[in-house]
Amino acid sequence: MTDDAIRRSGEERQASMQQNAAALGIDEALVSRLVDTFYARVREDDLLGPVFLTTLGENWDPHLAKLKDFWSAIALGTRRYDGRPMPAHLRLSDTITEAHFRRWLGLFRETVDELMPNPAAADFFYDRASMIGRNFQAMIFALKASV
Repeated sequence: MTDDAIRRSGEERQASMQQNAAALGIDEALVSRLVDTFYARVREDDLLGPVFLTTLGENWDPHLAKLKDFWSAIALGTRRYDGRPMPAHLRLSDTITEAHFRRWLGLFRETVDELMPNPAAADFFYDRASMIGRNFQAMIFALKASV
């Protein structure tokens, strides 16, 4: 495949993602509100809060900005996110259990259900979060099993 064909393919994928987001009523403001609302709940949660406090301390602003870029890339096809989330989560393999993942996903679902403009937008975010959670769990628990 030529560089031009690869570029066009990427641009077409990005345009498709943007069209889908618009059809679902998803925009940058909604992504930002989702991240801020969800992580405010995480911060206050008895199970999840201590994990984040240990990792981030009180310095949440850079993490929230990175998460907004991450979800914007997933939902809107933006290209602002260039991180690698798996290594950071693998460092928590001694701390995180399946209960953490269940609680994270449950809080995420509550937040999505509250904020999304329609069920299709809620399903979009919930499906992505479920897939991400499954992938993180598989990697973290595989690492635990190998130790």
